[in-house]
Amino acid sequence: MGVFKYQSPERALFGFGSLQGIQDEIRSRKLTKALLVTGRDLADTAIVKNVIYALEAADTGYALFTDFKPNPTTNNVNQGSDAFIRNQCDFLISVGGGSAHDCAKAISVVAAGGGKIEDYTGADKSSRAYPLIAVTTTAGTGSECTSDYVVVDEAQNRKYGNSDRNVLPVLAVDDYELMMNMPASLTAGTGMDALTHAVEAYCSIDGALITSELAAAAVRLIFEHLEPAVISPDRKSREGMAVAQFLAGLAFGNAGCGLIHSMSHQLSAVYDLPHGLCNAILMPEGSRTNRKAPEAEERYAALCEAVFPIESRDMTTGERADYLIERIEKLSEAVGTKRKLSELGVKLEDLSLLADKTLLDASLRHNIYKPDKEEIETIFRSLM
Repeated sequence: MGVFKYQSPERALFGFGSLQGIQDEIRSRKLTKALLVTGRDLADTAIVKNVIYALEAADTGYALFTDFKPNPTTNNVNQGSDAFIRNQCDFLISVGGGSAHDCAKAISVVAAGGGKIEDYTGADKSSRAYPLIAVTTTAGTGSECTSDYVVVDEAQNRKYGNSDRNVLPVLAVDDYELMMNMPASLTAGTGMDALTHAVEAYCSIDGALITSELAAAAVRLIFEHLEPAVISPDRKSREGMAVAQFLAGLAFGNAGCGLIHSMSHQLSAVYDLPHGLCNAILMPEGSRTNRKAPEAEERYAALCEAVFPIESRDMTTGERADYLIERIEKLSEAVGTKRKLSELGVKLEDLSLLADKTLLDASLRHNIYKPDKEEIETIFRSLM
């Protein structure tokens, strides 16, 4: 490979209690009023109150925006842009996981450029965006360190991903103190999301050595820390997952995702299901389908060797690829994300439509194997 373009947030704060560092960033940029984008479930918590305290300490005003779904819609974004302009804000702070960060990214583009979010579908369609500080409370989507964001188009009942370098946060905050009280189910779902990011980035046709190393490090950390974080969380497991999801975010933010995300997006759009849980359910069978490409088997085997060097020492390439997928499936079962799609309300009669929508998803272009509609539908059907 020749020149590889790498991007990341301008700055990042890590560590227990690092949230208070946002005051210096706000002061240094002479920012005056934030649109504080956060979910309704967080709005009255100590986490958001601490963010507000930091804003007040920096002599900065704010307006609160909570009117968005877990899978943000085009309507949510356009309303958020109106709120940004109406309240005369000059930057955004997103507090939460991928839902808040993605919604804030989309709002920043529309508020700066005008029109509607539907006008910015694709890559780098904006000329500018307002500054964004992304405060992460889950581990994780990695959205705080990428230029990617996804929005549900209500008119087409489809979830699509945009990529725009102008929405890269000026500051990413990964304060694992904010993650200490995550519920087990949320810890499991977001953790498996991070694992999907890392595995798909490692196998992406658009990756490079730097993204492979980031992804492998993330996978190692997730296998070490996710199960403890779900079952008996402590500072060590929370910190491990906070770092893992950030590394995975850097990996997929530069290399892209693949088939699993393309399928997961459709489940979120049609059934409004949790993104991380969908990824967890799809990952083993999606990976087995990808193995049809010889180079994919080699990538899975190489990742297995990097993460499980002792266990895989005497294995063949095929055995290593199989072992990695088996370990992913066992981890999903251990943390409670191995579910049937039918349990979540997915209908057999919708599988053809879901497969059609998957083939249109932008993430599929990074995938190491090019499945057809029948193969995608077969994956969905096998998980019913």
